[in-house]
Amino acid sequence: MKYNYLMKISLLLVFILLLNACANLTGKQTPIADIHLHFNWDQEELISAQEVVSILKRNNVELAVVTATPSSNALKLRRAGGEWILPIFSPYVDMDARYAWFNRPDVLTKTRQALQSGEFFGIGEVHLMVGLGPRRDNKIFTGLLAMAEEFAVPVLIHTEASSYQYLRAVCRRHSKVRFLWAHAGGLLGARHSEKILQSCPNVWIELSARDPQRYGSFLVDDNRLSDDWLRVFKMFPERFMIGTDPVWKAHEPHRWDRADEGWLHYDEFITFHRHWLSQLPADIETKVRIINAQRFWLGEK
Repeated sequence: MKYNYLMKISLLLVFILLLNACANLTGKQTPIADIHLHFNWDQEELISAQEVVSILKRNNVELAVVTATPSSNALKLRRAGGEWILPIFSPYVDMDARYAWFNRPDVLTKTRQALQSGEFFGIGEVHLMVGLGPRRDNKIFTGLLAMAEEFAVPVLIHTEASSYQYLRAVCRRHSKVRFLWAHAGGLLGARHSEKILQSCPNVWIELSARDPQRYGSFLVDDNRLSDDWLRVFKMFPERFMIGTDPVWKAHEPHRWDRADEGWLHYDEFITFHRHWLSQLPADIETKVRIINAQRFWLGEK
């Protein structure tokens, strides 16, 4: 197993060198913000923080938001890359907390300490899974939202549900919290995004993992941006952002035999997004690609 990991690392390094050489020949791409990144413990088995930073720079990522288990890994990326990398604090405070965080009071204690440190710029990714938990009135979950309001930081929220209405109950009840809806609700379509944006002015949407390799894009049809999504982007050009979520086989959470190779696929993910972004009107493309993220995370005007 270790031999396979070493082989993957060696191949990755070769791949990075080749792509860097190509980038030098073709010139830089337009700057982009990636607001859904991970650098988890098992990803670090395959790739270092400095190598991740090199991948982001090669793709001209100028603003990166990262969450990690443990959250100290997110800080490693900021130390390796600089202030353009923003760590957010994960309630999955250890490996055992991934599916039990909402039953652990220490999650609230550790989140408060993290936000007080000034090293973290948000909370998340927080998963709400219908039928699995937590309930939307869970005390740990509502405690996290209360802290987000207190410290004026956003919450990256992931909901697995059949309708936008599942999130609507949360964003309306906590109207002073800024929510960033991960993956535009996963399998949900453009009309669900339209409805949640109409219902909750405190919700923004990011489109990570909507590529063909994960949820299935639903954004494009035969390489063409769908008319339904284009219509919603035009309605709410200031409310969408881009992310990649570089994890692999996300629906196999109990993989004990191999590390997460998501960073090996980063170029595929970001290239997919650049392709459909290029089909937006120029002013909307710029907002979704980078300006909205700068305003949301940095308060830039």
